[in-house]
Amino acid sequence: MTFLFPWAWAWLGAGLGAVLLHLLRRREREHPVSALFLWEPIPPDRVSRVQRVLSRLDLLFLLQLLAVLLLAAGLAGPLFRVVRPAGATAILLDGSASMGIGNRPEEAVEAARRVVRESAGPWAVVLWADPPQLLVPPTDRREEALALLGAYRPTLGSRPPIGPALALLPGGFGRIVAVTDDPPTEEGVEVVLLPPRENLAIVAFSVRPTPGGTGYEALVRVRNDTRRYRDVQVALDIGSGTYLASRLLGPREEDLFTFSLPLVRPGLRAELLPRDDFPWDNVRYFALEGAAALRVWWLGEEDRYLGAALGAALPVERTATGPWDLTVAVRTGLPDLPPGPVLLVGASSPEAPLGEAVPGGAFRGADSPLLQHVVPEAFRSGAVFPPSLPPGAVVDLWAGDVPVLARWETAAGRRTLLALDLPRSNLPLLPDFPILLRGLLTWLLPFRPRAALVVGEALELPPGTEVVTPQGPVAGVWVPDRPGLYELRGERTEVVAVNVPYGESLPPRPGGGGGARGGAAVAEVAGWPLFALGAFLLLALEWGLARRRGL
Repeated sequence: MTFLFPWAWAWLGAGLGAVLLHLLRRREREHPVSALFLWEPIPPDRVSRVQRVLSRLDLLFLLQLLAVLLLAAGLAGPLFRVVRPAGATAILLDGSASMGIGNRPEEAVEAARRVVRESAGPWAVVLWADPPQLLVPPTDRREEALALLGAYRPTLGSRPPIGPALALLPGGFGRIVAVTDDPPTEEGVEVVLLPPRENLAIVAFSVRPTPGGTGYEALVRVRNDTRRYRDVQVALDIGSGTYLASRLLGPREEDLFTFSLPLVRPGLRAELLPRDDFPWDNVRYFALEGAAALRVWWLGEEDRYLGAALGAALPVERTATGPWDLTVAVRTGLPDLPPGPVLLVGASSPEAPLGEAVPGGAFRGADSPLLQHVVPEAFRSGAVFPPSLPPGAVVDLWAGDVPVLARWETAAGRRTLLALDLPRSNLPLLPDFPILLRGLLTWLLPFRPRAALVVGEALELPPGTEVVTPQGPVAGVWVPDRPGLYELRGERTEVVAVNVPYGESLPPRPGGGGGARGGAAVAEVAGWPLFALGAFLLLALEWGLARRRGL
């Protein structure tokens, strides 16, 4: 041990004051008594010189002297020599989403501070996230490095390879230490592995059209990374309703929840219950290509029953300017059909011209997925229009021998024909009508899965398009920092889904880089805090003993 300020030992002179006070307190004092003759028969004490010296000493006095000694030693700036890893140390502090579980951020900061305290320096700390950030610039001041570590905050994104993270540092950092809960695979990296985490998460979420094109199938995979059985519930919000499913999952098990869905809106949300310490992977989002509000070009006569049924299936926005998502023609004759999906209700077209109205017979349905959950035999119509259907058209519903519901595909888009006089039928009065219309829209407007984004992934927006965020609209390049469903506003309003990276919900990989430590170096550690603490404790003890004696 060495001392920075040896002259500070002069503070030992303060002990003379303690000695003087002790001698003054120990001087002989007179005490009045009732009579002196009572004391004369008592022989005087015969004590040795050593006993006389010891009688002059006191525990309080010794504690005061020892406290003065420790204070003088602390003021002298003692330095302890300790052996620590040598060389410049670069610390990669994992900033991916999985590091935000529970008290994991505090554990990571404490582990990084321990690396700084136990190494000789200099140091630099990089937030190992996407994109990486220099959290602590290269410094040889230990206190500065420890203080700047308090700014660590994990992101909700993933982490890049180690190379881009180390590119932020200058050369000379031969020792690399990664503080993480998922060890990297690169060699030559020391790993401070945080304890395994417990997590309940949705690790996969996807929606796809059924093969017949008349519905959708949602797949939600759930993983239980805990040590006990969990009763998990999945709530799937499709915009027009919520589907629920429940299942018991064992420890470290996965299971797949499957939902059969009718017509859905472009944005869907799957939620896992119960919530845990990492809520960001308890909710997942999925988006389908298509407009959030259906842009409809309405041709022909007005029909409020048909308009209400369309609005019940999807948000509808009527517009006379393109582009349109759907063309609706009602009781009119079209010289030509526009491109894109078309719903014909009692409307004639060159592709399927209608004949003169005839009385409608008994309705009967074909074996068609469009007629699920409806009862065709309950339909009645005063007039139907015999159509001339194009080759390849599929007939789903008949009125006697007249096909009244048919569909076909062309290079320009899908078409559906309802060849009856809707006001002279009982369809608008039946609860089956919106269900039937929902099936028609599902076939006409098959949404395709949209590529999902993850937090931190940049999206270049087309010119004239902006994304609506809580902070305001963003144009050009957008980098989401929170999961959710976001509106894209351009020629039409669409939806894009952003999630926490799915890999952040999976268990960590076994093993790690595990590089060897560098050489050793002798470092000097300031010892004055220990001496100051010792002096404080001694003085507190001395004060307590004095109070007990009544002094």
